[in-house]
Amino acid sequence: MKVYLSLGSNLGDRLANLERALELLADGGCKVVRRSRVYETAPLYYLEQPAFFNMAAACETELSPEGLLVLIGRVESALRRRRLVRNGPRTIDVDILFYGGLRLSSPGLELPHPRLVEREFVLAPLAEIAPGLRHPATGLTPARMLFDLKDRGGARRLPSDYAELEEWLRALPPPAVDKHYSLKPVKAALARLGYPQERMGTVVHITGSTGKTSSACMTAAALSANGWRTGLYTSPHVRSLRERIQVNGREIREKDLLSCFLRVESVAAGELSFFETITAAAFLYFSLKKTDFAVVEAGLGGRLDATNSAPGAVAGITSVSLEHAALLGPRLADIAAHKAGIIKKGAAVLVGQAVPEQAWRVIRTAASSAGARVYRPLVCVLPGLRNCGAFQLPNGAFALRAASLAAEKAGLNLAPALAERVLRRAIPPGRFQRLRLAGRTIVVDGAHNAEGVAALTREFAERPAAVCVTSFMSDKDAAPLVRALAALSEKLILTRSLSYRAADPEALRRHLHPERREKTLVVENPVAALQRALKLAPQSGTVLVAGSLYLAGDVLAWLSGGRAFHPPEMLVGK
Repeated sequence: MKVYLSLGSNLGDRLANLERALELLADGGCKVVRRSRVYETAPLYYLEQPAFFNMAAACETELSPEGLLVLIGRVESALRRRRLVRNGPRTIDVDILFYGGLRLSSPGLELPHPRLVEREFVLAPLAEIAPGLRHPATGLTPARMLFDLKDRGGARRLPSDYAELEEWLRALPPPAVDKHYSLKPVKAALARLGYPQERMGTVVHITGSTGKTSSACMTAAALSANGWRTGLYTSPHVRSLRERIQVNGREIREKDLLSCFLRVESVAAGELSFFETITAAAFLYFSLKKTDFAVVEAGLGGRLDATNSAPGAVAGITSVSLEHAALLGPRLADIAAHKAGIIKKGAAVLVGQAVPEQAWRVIRTAASSAGARVYRPLVCVLPGLRNCGAFQLPNGAFALRAASLAAEKAGLNLAPALAERVLRRAIPPGRFQRLRLAGRTIVVDGAHNAEGVAALTREFAERPAAVCVTSFMSDKDAAPLVRALAALSEKLILTRSLSYRAADPEALRRHLHPERREKTLVVENPVAALQRALKLAPQSGTVLVAGSLYLAGDVLAWLSGGRAFHPPEMLVGK
């Protein structure tokens, strides 16, 4: 007899539960002949519970309806199904939807399933595998019943390839501060994954207001150059999501990122933000790759950032300046306290030379409380970093010291000569990146705060840029930054990054002095803004693109023939 079943799980490893249930059904005499893909579903009746994974299966069986129900009971028992409340969480739930064309109504079993027409999470996977199936009473197909549902959108098919993964992530809403700026969700997910953060080698955790990404990338390259398998996790990305997760300089493969995402989602569906999900996926990937070292860049702050779920043998703080005051606090000491929150017991703490005294005192106190020793980068000459922007020299020195400290923590010795050779190649995109287009020089830089813009100002002190194209994020105190960029360029073009957080360029223009305001152009699309700048700049002039890594991503993606992927990862207000 042909029967159709619905399966769901929202406790434990959801995908594993579904797979095991199908195996047990087949072993018990219900052969699976077709199965749908898996759908993630928001809870329908009892809303205070995690999201479900649901699927449908077409089966062949000689069991009677009552015999099939007994088999389902054994399957649910084997998977330790438990429900503390009606319609509450469970490891597995299996329902008979159709048993051939049989219509049956008995105290323990009703066929077809009586609540079929109100359940999107049942109809969506059923319509996928049985488009021609008709209800024996109404004659309606699953697709028609799905179409007639008034409330839709609660079921999303899990991605099955990388393109679908990007679309899945793009559709996530930005996380709210009160829900996601906490370590609890990501720590719970990592525990369900078997604590991969404990199996990815010696961890170097780096935070800072500026320079942290470049420092992290060069630290990882220095360790890799010495022959050790090294993972690197950074954020945000500029060109591709995959650049955030690397091992020995190679970006994670599309299929591996999809696989790691599915494993994370399987144990934490609906519980993690975008950033928490990708962080957990990175730690899982590094554990699977058995890395000797993992260099991890903090996303925002440090103490409550998802990356702080990793054990840090080395805690690096590149710089401290006023940023993200709504989240980290209004004073420099508040921000320093968040960054010092990555210091673990007995860690080696590396602090950048430019960290101001007020922040330095906070960091020293935190290190002392943790029994951690504090170090400073060594002064060194790095000829390989010439013409990369003067600000990369302290980043390179920081990276070499961080790599050396990590090696010491692992009982190894770093060869500085090997490390220094690879620093230039390790600089991430969008950091004073020079390009040539239409006979003009383009400098793309992700400077987005006072420190970064000040570094750019020093680079262009002797010869201003001919044209500057800029866009800032809406959470920045952009007024002084816009005025500073206007001062180091002959012509200013304000645009809007393709990120959902981009500030209104017209609002940015109001920050300029009236005389400069009149001469400033507003071009909403970032690509059109760059094209306009290239026309305005003379052959010998330089076009500067700065103000946001998201803007850098828009420009660099267009130059390579693509479109930047800006996920909704930043925290928003309540």
